[in-house]
Amino acid sequence: MAGKGKLLMAVRHDVENLTRRGNIFYWRARVPSAFGQCQPGSRLSLSLHCSDHKKAQVIGRKLNTLLAELKMNLKEPMSKAQLQKLCEHERDMMLEHLEDVSTAARRYGRPADIAELEMDLENGWAYRLMGMFGLRHHLSLKPDCPGFAYLRGQGVPASHMFGINSNYLEILQEANSRGFQEGIRRLMYLFDINPHPLNEEKAMKAYFTGRAEALFDVAERHPLADRNLSELTGGSASRSQPVAAEGPPLNTPPLSVVEAPTDDIVAHPTLEAPPILTLDLTPLPQAVAAKEPIEEKTRPVIQVADFETECDQLVKNMKDAWDDSTARDAHALVRMFKSVLEEYGIEHSGQISQYHLGKLRQHFNDIPVRWGQSAKMRAMSAPELRAAGEKLREQAETEGKEPAVGLSAATIRKHFGNLNHFLKHVRGHGFELDDWSFEGLRPKKPKLGVIRGQQHKPSPEEVKPIFSSPIYTGALNHQRGRGKPGPHVFHDAAYFLPILLTYLGGRRREFAGLALDDIAEDDQGLVLMVRTNQFRRLKNEQSNRVLPLPEEMIRLGFMDYCIALKELGYEAVFPDLISDKTMNDPGDRFYDVLLPIMKRYLGENLWDRTLHALRHGMADTLKQAGVSPEVIDDISGRLSEGSETNTRYTNPAGLPLMRNALSKYPIITSGIEAKPIKLLPWIEERLPPPWAREAKNEARRRK
Repeated sequence: MAGKGKLLMAVRHDVENLTRRGNIFYWRARVPSAFGQCQPGSRLSLSLHCSDHKKAQVIGRKLNTLLAELKMNLKEPMSKAQLQKLCEHERDMMLEHLEDVSTAARRYGRPADIAELEMDLENGWAYRLMGMFGLRHHLSLKPDCPGFAYLRGQGVPASHMFGINSNYLEILQEANSRGFQEGIRRLMYLFDINPHPLNEEKAMKAYFTGRAEALFDVAERHPLADRNLSELTGGSASRSQPVAAEGPPLNTPPLSVVEAPTDDIVAHPTLEAPPILTLDLTPLPQAVAAKEPIEEKTRPVIQVADFETECDQLVKNMKDAWDDSTARDAHALVRMFKSVLEEYGIEHSGQISQYHLGKLRQHFNDIPVRWGQSAKMRAMSAPELRAAGEKLREQAETEGKEPAVGLSAATIRKHFGNLNHFLKHVRGHGFELDDWSFEGLRPKKPKLGVIRGQQHKPSPEEVKPIFSSPIYTGALNHQRGRGKPGPHVFHDAAYFLPILLTYLGGRRREFAGLALDDIAEDDQGLVLMVRTNQFRRLKNEQSNRVLPLPEEMIRLGFMDYCIALKELGYEAVFPDLISDKTMNDPGDRFYDVLLPIMKRYLGENLWDRTLHALRHGMADTLKQAGVSPEVIDDISGRLSEGSETNTRYTNPAGLPLMRNALSKYPIITSGIEAKPIKLLPWIEERLPPPWAREAKNEARRRK
């Protein structure tokens, strides 16, 4: 028996994939990698239901032969019938979708809008390009691009290249995504197409071709649109008179899929699909060849002198999406760009080139860092501003200091972001403008590790000396002597805001612009409702929140202070920062008031970005005390990314949770002695702020 068992073991291994468990033989083969629907490395396991090794050998050999045939069959190319079915399927799916879009256009009163027809055709040509050139060939549709030559050869006017290119880039990005590739494989599976790489390429071509067919079939979807109003249909965008229907009818190029031969696959002849479309998109008889000079259609331009007026229109369009500071930044950028263009003799948008964007980038490197804070510098031309920067460099070199010249990377990124908004606005309104690139000009955003180390995060012990300054212990007076020791303690923004910023970590503009109506009470105590009001807007949606009022604010008389303001008829919590004479940011005004006092008192111990650092310091202190970063973000008015639970499935932290988290920050204002409320003299007398000037307000309006 021992010899027989030994013989069985030897004979069994003569057949590949054959094994035995107990007395029963099994066939276990590795699944070929070409089977895309199976997990890599998986195996087929089949019981042969026999214990006779000779029978098992015969069955095992047959199964191995069948597996080998399957591997070979996978290399067979897609048949013409399969290709045609796949193409027709995508065409029909797209037609159904476009019919819904057409119905919506009729519902909203646009059944005769030629723009609806043009959008379909531009999208169709984009899909046609994808079908012709595939995923690996990135087209720019500039005059030296083969895609541009192809489209011109098909009679597509140059005025629609930008729209086609926008659609093409969007489709190309989607086609290179994992989801799109998996969708193509699912389609192949549904149509019984073998998962071979070449078949996958053909399937994508059929997909793009089918969609292009559907988009080109505009006759039934847009029967009321006047074809004479569009260059894409042989008309003219500049005239509405009927065009005589002369010459032979136009025919859309027939669908064809060329199957490239390889070593493993036999080339098949070109597949001709039956004509489906009725719209003519081939070149007109009088159209010139793509290689010959092309007569461009003249488009309107914007005079450089009118750039600021056009920027006003952009600001109006953005409405609630931009606050006043963002609008001012956009205006500043447009003025600067306009000055650089005028330096090079540019008169209108059609003359601007990529070269001038490069000159703007170099201009950023050579101007004073704080040019925007000087009314004199804001009025300077581009050469004058660079001359001022050169003067600062020479002065700093003489004094052995670092020159305050050249904008920071973050500021340059902001300026290019505003420029991009402006260019989109100009193109969107149909004005002539080249398709520029910011690649190589816009500084890259620093890595997260670098960002973490850029901002100082003061600890409670570092912040504590602020509350020993004359603002809290007694000042000489309420004017320039505020930083000098004296008998007076005034209750205003300089007194209360540093406490709020320390314990709650808000943005200075949020707290500086609080209204008296933003203070409320719940079952547990007093709260601040951080919301948009008549004094300022909020940065984003998550900035809208309710925060518990720190107990130290109540101890130091904050509510008595608010009652005194209410009795005087004020609406703002800090009226010393707001004036009807000046269009100012209350947060900026607070910065101007407090920073000189802190510099005088703290000296070298003062950290950079003083007030904003308090926000970082609060967040860091709570994190080190074990508070969840998501709760810290809810308190600070940020939105934690990367967690769908935090962004989609849960609400912001409630007041009990916030109170518990904020209790982890140590009390560092206990040394401040509570004093009877004493308002600034001009606040008590309801006089205009001494710092507000009518002339300053008018100058800012003109800017």
